[in-house]
Amino acid sequence: MENENKKKRNHSTSPSQSEENYSFQVDLKGIIRLLSENLYSSADVFLRELLQNAVDAIQARRSEEPDFTGSRIYIHYQPAGRGQAELMFEDNGIGLTCEEIHTFLSVIGQSSKRGEMKRTGFIGQFGIGLLSCFLVTDEILVQSRSIREEKGWRWLGKSDGTYQVSAESEPLAPGTKVTLILSGGMAARYREERIIKLLREYGFLIQIPVEFEGSSQCRINDGFIPWRQPFCSGEEIRKFGELMFGEQFFGVVPIVGEGLKGYAFISQRQTSAAAAGRHKIYLKDMLITEEGKELIPQWAFFTRCILNAEHLTPMASREGFAADHQLARARSDIEKSLFDYFTTLSQYDVDQLKQLTKIHNVAIKSLAVENEQIYRLFIPFLLFSTNQGELTGFQVIEAAKKLPVYYCAQVDDYRRACPLVGSARLLINAGYIYDAKLLRLLRLYYPGIHIELFDEASYGELLELPTVQMEAELSRLLSAAQNALKPFRCEVVLNQFDPVKVPALYIALEEGFLKSLIGNNGFSSFMEGFDTGGLTGGYASRLCLNARNPLIGRLAQQKEETIMETMTRVLYVHAMLSGHYTLGEQELEILNNGLIQLIEYGLAEEP
Repeated sequence: MENENKKKRNHSTSPSQSEENYSFQVDLKGIIRLLSENLYSSADVFLRELLQNAVDAIQARRSEEPDFTGSRIYIHYQPAGRGQAELMFEDNGIGLTCEEIHTFLSVIGQSSKRGEMKRTGFIGQFGIGLLSCFLVTDEILVQSRSIREEKGWRWLGKSDGTYQVSAESEPLAPGTKVTLILSGGMAARYREERIIKLLREYGFLIQIPVEFEGSSQCRINDGFIPWRQPFCSGEEIRKFGELMFGEQFFGVVPIVGEGLKGYAFISQRQTSAAAAGRHKIYLKDMLITEEGKELIPQWAFFTRCILNAEHLTPMASREGFAADHQLARARSDIEKSLFDYFTTLSQYDVDQLKQLTKIHNVAIKSLAVENEQIYRLFIPFLLFSTNQGELTGFQVIEAAKKLPVYYCAQVDDYRRACPLVGSARLLINAGYIYDAKLLRLLRLYYPGIHIELFDEASYGELLELPTVQMEAELSRLLSAAQNALKPFRCEVVLNQFDPVKVPALYIALEEGFLKSLIGNNGFSSFMEGFDTGGLTGGYASRLCLNARNPLIGRLAQQKEETIMETMTRVLYVHAMLSGHYTLGEQELEILNNGLIQLIEYGLAEEP
């Protein structure tokens, strides 16, 4: 046993002579598949990577040669026959030495911006970015000459992981040329028109001339950039945004921050917080993303932003930004710029702020319930539906200083109460999203005003007690009605209220919902054994008979009690329908039987 343990210890501490060292084998096609499926959202990014590599190379040469001028990026496209096309990117940047070619192009994951080559201002990584080209082609040809060497070099890499390096037989000017052969589906996808469109999207802000040559010649980045002009009017900026996003805008908000320039354009169309953002966010003049969800505040979903940042950190895919203090600072600068714009409007252009609020009423309400600053700024201009018509928050606040103001948290509650309230009170329909919460916050920010939720107790202020004479005249009807509706656990009471033409008012008590469950045969067995707190012996609803209504008066004069009961049940269902309540099986049966009985009663009176 001791010898066996000793053998085990020896085996665990030192390799035997039969053991060998191996190197990992890299499956380049597998890596390319990972890039396609997990890192990049689209194969289109290969154009951005090539463009970024060219920009970085020129910046590196400018750093090495401060007097260097005439920088350019040249892109050539031409059909190559048999369903193929040749795409070539050329720059007159710093170039690569033979050693750098082996180091940065032939080692997976290595970057020419690392180690001694690293410089601030680069956002691409040449060796890594070049891999993205394998998303669209099986071969990449790189021809490059460094400013430090007289000789140029050629590197041919293939998607199977093999590559060749050789000296160029012809003289090369300093710089780098990358050539791709597109074939099959990729040649069909990346035609000349699409390549130009994508290059313009990615490189719109690049300050190095980018020339494209194909069936025709054009400049990729010759667009008008407002913040680079010595002076630019608001109208010119607005038209710039409309050209960039293809829609009309209400206003323009200049965005200013540390290493941040651009504009937020306020849409003329109603927008939703659930809608995907549609922005153009650049990093060091290169388009990074059109979503901007990490950067643009979530509440600013009614804007379209075009921004160029200098200090943000790109993610590995360079299709978003790392969550760090620079990102938080930029987001804060954007929020401040928007708040400053709204505050300025409230002070100097109230009419425009009213118009903006009307367009984005729901959107701004969604912001106001979560942000005190936005609430205080916009509440006077937000619109609310009331029994006195559409009123602004300012009008509601002023009314609440002089008379009782109520709001209904459900649209159906508002419909039931509205006919009873009259003009002496203000009733707000707060059944729409965000309205009820905004009105509840009013008392917090404007103490001293009277605004209450309209509930069951509020009906007591609208329903007057009947006179002694009314009680005497309607006592038989009240007794018959109580008997008729007792099986439905509905209390019947006498009141007098406006409008007089309404014969009865149905009010669901707090137990109404549970009443519907107990009344449903499907739940009756479920409720057995539960303590309902005496619910089955109480009332689930109330029917208020209007003692001033002529129909109620004529019904009370009926001699036959069965007619009174039948009519009361019909009035009960009618009051539910008028109040937009849902009829259950019992109520539908009342409606059907009541109509038949009324028809029979009418036919019986015919001569």
